[in-house]
Amino acid sequence: MHSSSNKTRTALIDGARTLLSEVGVREANMITIADRSRVARATLYNHFRDKEEIVHALVDSEIARMSELAKSASHRTEALYLLSRDIFENSALRKVAELEPHLIARMVTISESEKWSQVRSTLQSVLYCSRESGELVLRWLLSQFFSPIPEGARRAAVEKIESSLSL
Repeated sequence: MHSSSNKTRTALIDGARTLLSEVGVREANMITIADRSRVARATLYNHFRDKEEIVHALVDSEIARMSELAKSASHRTEALYLLSRDIFENSALRKVAELEPHLIARMVTISESEKWSQVRSTLQSVLYCSRESGELVLRWLLSQFFSPIPEGARRAAVEKIESSLSL
């Protein structure tokens, strides 16, 4: 893909993210995503067949963004803190969890899918930890999709997770 195509795809994913933070997945539609992205409807369909495909692209984009966020941290404790805070502050995730918790449940169901393995491996790499510790962190982060940790308790929770990784 060349640069203008990448920019268009990014605009579409950003538009979908914004729309989902306002209305959730069920109420979002391809026309509104195109309008919100300031992209012609035909262009949207050149990139994505349907809403499900754009939601999957958005999930992939979020995984990549959060991976970069974790990599930007100067140490493991900071990476855990940044990831936890990001989940807490993610307005699209909050709206989907509020309106359509079954979608979040399906998305975070523990499995040995390629996506699950990819995320766990990324966590292992970024956090310099074992497969088991990567699994523990992944489960801890996923629990925050349904019950995010508020700012006042986040540091203490992160320190407990960090100390369990050091054992």
